[in-house]
Parts: sequence; structure tokens; C-alpha cells
Amino acid sequence: MATGNTNITGKNAKNATTAILLALTVSLLILLAGCSSPSQPSSVKNSTPSIQPNTTTGECTSETECFISAANNCDNANLTLTDNVGTFQYSASGCVLTKTLVILNANETPEMKNALEGKNMTCIYETGKFNSELVTSLLSGIEYCNGDLKEALGELVLFS
Repeated sequence: MATGNTNITGKNAKNATTAILLALTVSLLILLAGCSSPSQPSSVKNSTPSIQPNTTTGECTSETECFISAANNCDNANLTLTDNVGTFQYSASGCVLTKTLVILNANETPEMKNALEGKNMTCIYETGKFNSELVTSLLSGIEYCNGDLKEALGELVLFS
């Protein structure tokens, strides 16, 4: 009799584990579906950069500020930035941003380089609602983007 009860308990534990894994998988799929939404709902507000041209010259004070200002106006603009993470290329055209991680810092592992280098993502936004964090941060603002760079970053965050 004791063997029968142990067997039932073992089945219950297996069923409970399966149910938990299923619930976690469904939750993850719901989270990823929300994160891969191609367009931003109008009720969500992006931070709009407070970039003003230099009042003396009418020019921006940095290439990054000029790019963000142009992107915010949905103008065409390109920017290449190198920071402590690596080198990124940004291209804005008609309220669509493309962010490409060209090369990672030399200190990164070969596995990390293989996972991220050369990958890009596109982000759709509305005129006047460009999120400057797409340029100033690796992860911030990517919830309304799609592409292999976003997917690779998501995998790294989830499995780190």
C-alpha cells in the first residue's frame, strides 16, 4: 500500500512541476508578445528629448543631439557612436529608427560577440515622440522595437 501512495505522490509532483513549467512558459510568451508589439500605443508617452539648437549658431551642440532632434522630427539622419559597450550605427528615416550593433568592445567574449555583433532592430515611433534612450542606452526604450538585436538582447537578459 505504501508503494501505491508514493507512486501517486510522485505523479502529483510530476503533474505539479509540469503545470508550473507550463504556467511559466505561457507567462513568458505573453511577456514576449507584449514586448514585440510593432507600434506604440498612443496612450504610452515616450520621453521627448529637450534638445534646442545653440541660440548663437542655430546648430546642435553634439552629433548625438542633432541626430535625436532629426529623428524626433522624423527627418533622415545617420549616426555612428562608439562607447564602452561597442560601436553602434543609427539610421532614422520617416519615423523609423534602425539600431545596429556593429562591433562589441574588445573585452567581450567570443560568444557574446557572436550573439550580438552585426544584429539590428527597427523601432517605429510618432513625430515628436522619439525616445532618446534608444540612442543613449543599450536596453531602454526597446519595447516597441523588432529585430534580431532585440531578440538576442532579450535572450541574454532572460538567461543571465
